[in-house]
Amino acid sequence: MGIETLLNIIKDYAPQDKQLIIRAYEFANSVHRGVLRKSGEPYIIHPIAVACILAEMHADVDTICAGLLHDVIEDGKGITKEYLAELFNPTIAYLVDGVTKLPKFGDQKSKGETDAFNRRKMIEMFILDIRIFIIKLADRLHNMRTLEYHKPNKQIENAQETRDIFVPFAHKVGAYEFKHELEDLSFKYLEPANYSLMQKYVENASKENFDVIESAICQVSQMLNSNNIPFDIKLKFKSLYGLYRKLSRYDGDLSKIHDLITITVLLEDMEKCYYLRDQINMIFDTVPEKSKDYIIRPKSNLYSSLHTTVMAPNNQMIQFKINTEKMHLINSYGISAYWDLHKFNYAPEHMQEDVKKMPFYNDLQELMTSNLKNEEFNEQVQADILSDTLYLKTPEGDTIELPIGSTPVDFAYKIHADIGNGIISAIVNGERVPLDYELQPDDNVHINFDNNLYGPRVDTLNMCKTKKAKRKIREYRENCKKY
Repeated sequence: MGIETLLNIIKDYAPQDKQLIIRAYEFANSVHRGVLRKSGEPYIIHPIAVACILAEMHADVDTICAGLLHDVIEDGKGITKEYLAELFNPTIAYLVDGVTKLPKFGDQKSKGETDAFNRRKMIEMFILDIRIFIIKLADRLHNMRTLEYHKPNKQIENAQETRDIFVPFAHKVGAYEFKHELEDLSFKYLEPANYSLMQKYVENASKENFDVIESAICQVSQMLNSNNIPFDIKLKFKSLYGLYRKLSRYDGDLSKIHDLITITVLLEDMEKCYYLRDQINMIFDTVPEKSKDYIIRPKSNLYSSLHTTVMAPNNQMIQFKINTEKMHLINSYGISAYWDLHKFNYAPEHMQEDVKKMPFYNDLQELMTSNLKNEEFNEQVQADILSDTLYLKTPEGDTIELPIGSTPVDFAYKIHADIGNGIISAIVNGERVPLDYELQPDDNVHINFDNNLYGPRVDTLNMCKTKKAKRKIREYRENCKKY
């Protein structure tokens, strides 16, 4: 892979930026000259690959240049942020400085301390500038693609770190293309036997269901063509790690996996999406409980789509995802789709503003300003932010994101500590429920509270799941003891 590959990608959307990118490449090449990767290739191959991943997302020129230069401060002698600002521009220097790795912990540090350090750094990237995180994600993706050249212990270490830290954060920003590839690459090194088994499952499913897939695609295509509706169809099988997790949940019963095979149909507008959903429901035998409308209620990571699952004649379930082109772009790349959506009207501050609207952003800010010890910090990040998520609704229609297993007490503290401290009762889907009731996906939750109550009830500590709620309750009690 050479600079020509990168220039070929950008020529379709940013040909005017060619000269600045060439300058960044030439400087990076001079800094890394003579250095080889574990594969034996010149080191410059890596920053070019990172820049190509960014260019495939149609990233702006400053971000692509930062991808090319992301290791020069760390690996070069006497290269500073200020020097890069003079040589290129302040934005490129700022992004490179943000991506530059901090000194690694020594061997005397525990894994818990290292994990806390890495997570703090990741959260810092989110809060500072999402572009820094995206560059780091592209960096990790290429390193994982070339992990075969490392020693087995290093492969395990990098794969575990990727699964524990990079994958959940990629999911949080809706970068599913990154998430699934990073997840599967980690799976390959951490559980090679299960990885191979899932490969066989997918290969067999592809062969055994070839005819029913072709028939389903043909029926939908004919219906759309007969109504003069332009469309594009994409076929995809479930990611290997995603399939493994689902099979673990269903005791290895492959017949219960409703999204092993997914047919995605891209249409011009939202109205046609609903029209096609209704037509599919008439043409095929559907599985109603697997139908989801993420257009009316998009996920907090921007994911938006119509899902409907049908039963093929051979009793194989097939999932249809119905999107507009814009939805598909966002569903694939999340917040990083901003570049492609806004083309040349790129404004970095607008991209970061979109990140600030995500429900977990305030949680990240609170964590970074807290004085939590490493162990407690790690526990709260993992349990409250990076764990599997429920999407719940307030009576006003706002989406609240909480870990699976959360209760109305967690819901109350998620909204505000004062509401949690004053909680009296909870109404879920119009009915009163116990405060330790386990909330379910799409529940509509109303909290009755009294600000005149003297702090949280004695029993609420045992009625919540999230570390945040438990911490807020303990903090209130400890503060009361001081007085």
